[in-house]
Order: sequence, then structure tokens, then C-alpha cells
Amino acid sequence: MKLEQLMSVLWKKYLETKDVKYLAEACEKAPFFGQKQMGKEISKILKKINHD
Repeated sequence: MKLEQLMSVLWKKYLETKDVKYLAEACEKAPFFGQKQMGKEISKILKKINHD
């Protein structure tokens, strides 16, 4: 699946469920202009919020 399609699917799942795990996954997959660690850090924060 292309990245653009994956992002669309993850966004739709998030809108349907409001489960931030889909946003976290999108962050993990997004290139962030060569700053992959940024996406991983955002994902980690979102996952923590989801469990609180």
C-alpha cells in the first residue's frame, strides 16, 4: 500500500473511532522530512496519552 493510501486509511479509522493509536501509527510511518525520530517521539507521546 502506498504511503498516501495508508495515511488516508489511518485517518478514516481515527475519525471513526477517535482512537489515537491510528494517529500514532501514522506518525511512525510519516517521513517528517527526513526526521524519522520526530515521528517516533510523537507516536510515543500519543500512545502514552491513550493509556492515561
